[in-house]
Amino acid sequence: MTSIEALELVQNENTSAEILSELSDDENPFVRVRVAAHMNTSSETLVKLSNDEIPLVKQFVAEHLNTPVETLVELSKDSDYAYWVAGNPNTPAELLNKFARGEDENVRSSVAVNPNTPIGRLERLSEDENADVRAAVAKNPLTPVEILATLSTDEDEDVREAVTKNPNRPSAAKA
Repeated sequence: MTSIEALELVQNENTSAEILSELSDDENPFVRVRVAAHMNTSSETLVKLSNDEIPLVKQFVAEHLNTPVETLVELSKDSDYAYWVAGNPNTPAELLNKFARGEDENVRSSVAVNPNTPIGRLERLSEDENADVRAAVAKNPLTPVEILATLSTDEDEDVREAVTKNPNRPSAAKA
């Protein structure tokens, strides 16, 4: 199969998990990146791709909804993939809590928008020194109205703006 044919297959939303598994061995890194990003890619194929030499492939594996928890935990050991793992809804709460205590504000922001971040952790992140982290909490559709009410009076305009776009926003913070 040519690289053009392989790229056409990985761009087709109806490509089967079996074909994607075969394409995960393609020598073209662009094909493997697209396999890692494809919604039909199986968890088994994602586990295999988590060991790919190309960092972009691993990033897509880290954020893929079919990536098994064990693979997310393994990828989280490399700080280069923490941001991607922190945003994956399948990431275990204990790992999200660890990321939330880290120094990287981008990783903390990724935790803050994750729909599975525990409410207590969202509350602590809503008090983060970094406005982008607080804005990420305000964007999380599962952030409780009490936290949103506090964020609606934040000193930072972007945080306040994010609250107005949250479906759970307090009535006083409507756009």
